[in-house]
Amino acid sequence: MKFSKPFFKLLKRYVQRYCTGPSDVLNTMKVGNEISVFKTVTKDDILNFAKLTGDYNPIHLVTSNNLVHGALLNGLVSGVLGTKMPGPGTIVVGQTFTFPAPCYAGDIIEIKVQIVSIRKIMKCEYICIANGKKIVLKGNAKLIKKL
Repeated sequence: MKFSKPFFKLLKRYVQRYCTGPSDVLNTMKVGNEISVFKTVTKDDILNFAKLTGDYNPIHLVTSNNLVHGALLNGLVSGVLGTKMPGPGTIVVGQTFTFPAPCYAGDIIEIKVQIVSIRKIMKCEYICIANGKKIVLKGNAKLIKKL
């Protein structure tokens, strides 16, 4: 597939606007680098995710405490990996994670990512902490850099 120059100009503007991580990750990243990003998960976030995925399980939508979809939490991690650290061009090639505790609408989530190995395949570990108290997602990923 061949792309036109206008396509790459548009892509460059998009990356500059939405991606804040370093563009030369292999030269700037070091083992131990980490980042934290905060996000309050709202009922609207849960409803929009349900609409996108078709997962209308009542535990997410009709209880007094709306349980956040695990895949939504993992999507927040994906957003950090792809736009902040390691950043643009990052592709996840493997991932494992667990959900040690529930997460609910209204929780303030801290998404923490740390680089643990840099080679052809970069490895990172991550956790999502709800309200500064409990780990609601814990995992690791293997990444490659394409840009």
